Amino acid sequence: MSSFSVESSTGSGALEKIGMVLQDGAKSEISYEILEVLGYGTYGCIYLAKVRSTVSSSTEYRAIKCLSKNGLSKTQLLIQSQEIDIHLSLSSPKNGQHPNIVDMSSVIETKDSLYLVMEYCSGGDLFDAITSQHAAANDSGMGFVSMPGSQSLDVHSDRSVLQAMVQIISALAHSHAHQVFHRDLKPENILMAGDGTLKLADFGLATKDRISSDFGCGSSFYMAPEQQPQVLPGQRSRRPYVPAKSDVWALGIIFLNLRFGRNPWKVSRLDSDATFEAYAHDPRVLDGMFPELTAPALHFLHRVLCVDPSQRADCAEALELIRGLDAIVRRDAEEAMSDCESQTSNSRQLSNASSSIMSSDDEVQSHDGDADSMFHMEGDFYHASRNVPATATWSQLTASDKSWSKLADEDDDDMDFSSPVDFSTAAVSASSSSFSDDSSSLMAQAGFVKLSDLFKSPPRLHSNMVMA
Repeated sequence: MSSFSVESSTGSGALEKIGMVLQDGAKSEISYEILEVLGYGTYGCIYLAKVRSTVSSSTEYRAIKCLSKNGLSKTQLLIQSQEIDIHLSLSSPKNGQHPNIVDMSSVIETKDSLYLVMEYCSGGDLFDAITSQHAAANDSGMGFVSMPGSQSLDVHSDRSVLQAMVQIISALAHSHAHQVFHRDLKPENILMAGDGTLKLADFGLATKDRISSDFGCGSSFYMAPEQQPQVLPGQRSRRPYVPAKSDVWALGIIFLNLRFGRNPWKVSRLDSDATFEAYAHDPRVLDGMFPELTAPALHFLHRVLCVDPSQRADCAEALELIRGLDAIVRRDAEEAMSDCESQTSNSRQLSNASSSIMSSDDEVQSHDGDADSMFHMEGDFYHASRNVPATATWSQLTASDKSWSKLADEDDDDMDFSSPVDFSTAAVSASSSSFSDDSSSLMAQAGFVKLSDLFKSPPRLHSNMVMA
């Protein structure tokens, strides 16, 4: 599927490639005209291109990822080649093209660049959908209550979120079945087609290795504990992890992203996140963080967010569990939230009206006491964490007895779901005993430490050594 082509225009800058026409050497009747820049990535730029065909008059578009070959080390060139081979293997008709994985149809190689021709997903990425819809809900005071609308994805609808999760897990299960492990699963790497179908994308950090020592590979907010760039006290050598299990961990974080617009913690590291540390000691902490969740939804989360990777669900179990869910949010919790939001809306109106009523001596007349109390309740409800110090302990954070999904961080950066982390030689290994069936040999190779070893004195991070 690879072909060699000569670019019809010159220039190394991303914008300078606009207007370029690329000939698909494997299909002489097809060429691609680059129209505009869709986005930028760590290793390249993504363009929107129009398909030009000598045999068809239909208008079609493709997304083309441009990877520069200039100035790259042999290791970086190998990573590029691996990404292409892995993605093409999932797009091969022989392996069964999956409807929830972005299809790569061709690779065009020039002297200086590689152009990966993929299907165009006009709906953007899942991160934008999550942040925009939850922000709109907060502005309207709807909270997590289901909202009416004709959107293909409604993050406030249990049914819509469950359908989305089925698509994501199905794509991941298909990848795992062909021994492809993503290692950077996050909303930014899940695209939306024009019809609303979700598509798993960006296999730049994927691997076919069933065990891996690439610690810190991925995005920090979604990394499993055993994948984090961190070391245990006194640990001299690194112990590999199982990428299939670390992919499953990310599913739990995405699930909470979708329905509540938040992460349960910043990062799954004991030395730097008090919330995760509390959860690692007692998983029931999650129940108190999201009391709105139904029992089956909590069970799903406990299975995919199991700190011990040897006990964590695999993709098949995760898919079975998510398909068995009828609801995410308890009906009584949703009704209570709806009543609260209704009171909040009324209190806002009363407060606004009262503030405009002035007495003759320019003093504000007091308004209804009940409305005043509701107004302050609303303020406390949405801004409880404004009085919580940045170094608050777990007991301080939970002392307000309010739903964790409604506690906003002081700097409002909780919506910034992911932060890329470079390859590092420093990381922590999570615990494990043994996988069942054929996975037991993997855990034996990985040699994970016991869970109790994770709760020693906080480890010190080593300096990161970024792969060239």
